[in-house]
Amino acid sequence: MERAIQASQGAIQAVPPGRLVSLTVTLPGVAINADHRPGITLGSDCRWLTPDEDHALYGTGEALRLALSEPDGFEAHRAAWTVLDDGTGPAPVAFWAVPPALEPSPPTLWVPRVLLWRHTERTTLTVSLRRDATPVAEMAPRWLADARALVAGYTRRGLPSIAARAPGCSIGSWTDRVRRTTDAIAAGRIAKAVLARRLRIDLTEAADPQGLADRLADLHPSCCTFALPHGGGHVVAASPERLAVKRGARVVSTALAGTAPRHTSSEADARAAADLLASPKERREHAIVADAIAEALGEVCETVERPDMPGIMRLRQVQHLWTPVTGRLRPGAGLLDVVTRLHPTPAVVGWPRQAALEWLRMMNEDRDGLYTGVAGWIDHNGDGEAAMVLRSAFIDDRSAVLWAGAGIMAESDPIHEWAEIDMKLSTMLNLFGEP
Repeated sequence: MERAIQASQGAIQAVPPGRLVSLTVTLPGVAINADHRPGITLGSDCRWLTPDEDHALYGTGEALRLALSEPDGFEAHRAAWTVLDDGTGPAPVAFWAVPPALEPSPPTLWVPRVLLWRHTERTTLTVSLRRDATPVAEMAPRWLADARALVAGYTRRGLPSIAARAPGCSIGSWTDRVRRTTDAIAAGRIAKAVLARRLRIDLTEAADPQGLADRLADLHPSCCTFALPHGGGHVVAASPERLAVKRGARVVSTALAGTAPRHTSSEADARAAADLLASPKERREHAIVADAIAEALGEVCETVERPDMPGIMRLRQVQHLWTPVTGRLRPGAGLLDVVTRLHPTPAVVGWPRQAALEWLRMMNEDRDGLYTGVAGWIDHNGDGEAAMVLRSAFIDDRSAVLWAGAGIMAESDPIHEWAEIDMKLSTMLNLFGEP
């Protein structure tokens, strides 16, 4: 990397002021993978692991940060982004996050100063900056220091234990909220609403967000796991539900709604899956989500396809009804256009969207820590991924805030929905020990 920076100084310096420039090199003979070095966590500010495509992104620092008032707010920067590489590596990447729909504020996007991209047996390193008055010669030592710290990593600390719990609501208040919501559904005000519970936990020592992300990836290898800076702390999540994946003109979104527990017995597990598929309530809840996704994709796609019947997605603690919805984008439509139309889905607020949002505000739903927002990445070519922030924790030193929700339908039972949320919260609670 040091030789590549020296050789490229002239080309970097020639980029007009205000524009992004990135330099990518392949690390020969290096396959960086934290799993190959037990107890070591890569020294990144943010990371994104996608298991089904076997790639991982690790970023540190910021070369550019933007508040996106419009979905195409990054397009001018992307079009003017100068990329220096050998033409064989992956495109440089920006991370982004969209707040929950209950918090009307613009999404943010940032390009890491240093990015490590591991894909199967190949690893690349990208350094980026927004050209200004700083000479490249002054930036080079900072790039190299960041890159060395990122690649070298650090020894992973043990996971902290839970010192105290502070639930956001009692079962009595939860029962009241569910019953008021089912009454609203019976009155025709809404068809579905997603109510959530907040749980704050105090920890015996400071938590390491990147170490927690590593642990999540170990426990939930089929999920997309990520850790991103947010609001003075970090959001750590294992999301089975990728809102959108774009590769070229093809985009895929996942409808995930309808939940049942997992069982140690294969027979009991299969029975629970069969009951889930046969449940009119769960199927209706799922159909609302799948229909809304297909309708939203239809606004930006030439074609939209989906299977006739949902399948089952099996996770560590729970299993869900699952339907992939695939579309071919119209010319000019991008990933953030798709996300803008999909977010928020009925799986996180309810349906119809506006009526459900108004109901949740009336019920004083106040979600924080990016819960039910969207996080993702987008590369120089416009490809990328978006995931719902669901199985997540907001980590701030010695505390963590956990959220989980349940889709309330006309026949929902408060105790059953409480138990479903407990199952979902266990995804994050299992990261920590009891004192």
